[in-house]
Amino acid sequence: MASSVEDELTCPVCFEIYQDPQILSCGHTFCRRCIGHHYHTILSSFYTPVCPVCLNAIRQEPVTNLALRNTCESYQRDKEKERNEKERKEREEREEDGGNKCLWHGEKILFFCRDDGVAICPQCRNQGHMSHKVQPLKHTVPQRKDQIKAALRPAEKVLQSLRNGTALERKITKYIECQAEQAEKQIKEDFAKLHQFLREEEEARRAALREEEEEKKGKLEGWMEEELKSISDRLLEVEEEMENDDVTFLLNYDQIMARARYRRSDSQLISGSLIDVAKHVGNLRFRVWEKMKDLCPYYPVVLDPNSAHISVSGNLVSGSRSVHRFYSPNPLKKNSNRLVLGSEAQNASFNCWDVEVGDSKCWTLGVCQRSATERNHTQDLTPRNGFWGLSKNGDFYYILGSTEAPFQLRKPPKMVRVKLIERLDLNNWKLNWMLSFSDASTGSVMACIREVSFRRDLFPFLIPEERNAPLRIVPVNVNITMEKKFTFLERHMDLIPVYVIGFLMVLLLLLVLLIFKKIN
Repeated sequence: MASSVEDELTCPVCFEIYQDPQILSCGHTFCRRCIGHHYHTILSSFYTPVCPVCLNAIRQEPVTNLALRNTCESYQRDKEKERNEKERKEREEREEDGGNKCLWHGEKILFFCRDDGVAICPQCRNQGHMSHKVQPLKHTVPQRKDQIKAALRPAEKVLQSLRNGTALERKITKYIECQAEQAEKQIKEDFAKLHQFLREEEEARRAALREEEEEKKGKLEGWMEEELKSISDRLLEVEEEMENDDVTFLLNYDQIMARARYRRSDSQLISGSLIDVAKHVGNLRFRVWEKMKDLCPYYPVVLDPNSAHISVSGNLVSGSRSVHRFYSPNPLKKNSNRLVLGSEAQNASFNCWDVEVGDSKCWTLGVCQRSATERNHTQDLTPRNGFWGLSKNGDFYYILGSTEAPFQLRKPPKMVRVKLIERLDLNNWKLNWMLSFSDASTGSVMACIREVSFRRDLFPFLIPEERNAPLRIVPVNVNITMEKKFTFLERHMDLIPVYVIGFLMVLLLLLVLLIFKKIN
């Protein structure tokens, strides 16, 4: 039956199930592709197209056989469903026959050996698993599924937190957005100050230029009015003298001629009559930049908010335990030491920065290895853990990791100067760092640590222990110097005595070596 139906639904050209069947005027049906190819092939040969079955002439374009198309599609769906069902049954039969039977004994698998972790049949249990822990397979499967479900719970929680927006990654995303917003706001504020300064400076310099312009023009106009009056009076006097009688005119001729001869004085035109353009334009950008020093402070240490366990100000020079509108503590940091690092390591031979502590009673300042702050747990601030510094607690001062007794100061400093200096230990001829703390206002040394590990990754750090008592990096004065090109001799003029002494020492050493060689 199925074969006869399929025959009825088969194209007589391609012998396959109709694909978009098209019916001709003669009543025969073909696939759109088959009749289209046949139709256009005949037409291109200048012959009248005919039906491939009955050879009758095709008088009109083929049309879609909707009923037959729906029948073909329904037949193909049923055939596909039947094939899938057959494959499923065959797969289940294979599993029933071989999947649940022992490969060695051919019996059905009913037990699970917990010692070996394998499924076994009764005969396997009696032969090789008598002393093992064996349980029924129907009990093992639920237990193992429960274990897998328990192992999946953390992943399910993470998935749920990601969907709900409570995962750490979501928090970090929001924190990044907040960082970008705060940084952009700070950039706008700083550039707004620069723009305001430049606008005010431009207006002041243009006003000075206009003022000098008015002054120079006023002087010239005043001088021209005086000259106009003087020349007019002179001309009037000469004309009156020329109206005298002939004898008087001849007697006064020399005087009249002297007055008639006008010599223009250029003293007013060559003595500062023009605008001093160089004063207004010369090195203009440099002079404005030099004047911007007060508006653009330089901080020797800039704090890194990504390393902070505390809040950091917008300009990255102040740290506080109080919560404010600037950079909040890094959500990735779980360390409870509440410190913040400088953004750059102090690698110069001489490093110095001032920290304003104010009236704060509790704080810690110093340097540390950056790797020491990467651990997400609280640790002692000791040299062994990579921390060197000075701490204040009330009226007493402590050197981190030192066994020395705490000390007091008669006048607590409001600004602490921290110096990190590279030095050579003459005892073992090794380089190390010397870290000192002093009162920035008086210069008196408070503490000095001479044995600091000589590493190139020492970063400044500060810890404001007291709430609402921030610690702030103090800007330094920047001196702008103009350098000119010097010759090699001019650049090394002050080193000539050193070169001479070194040359003499080399000659003396060679002389000693020669004498020693002759003696031997």
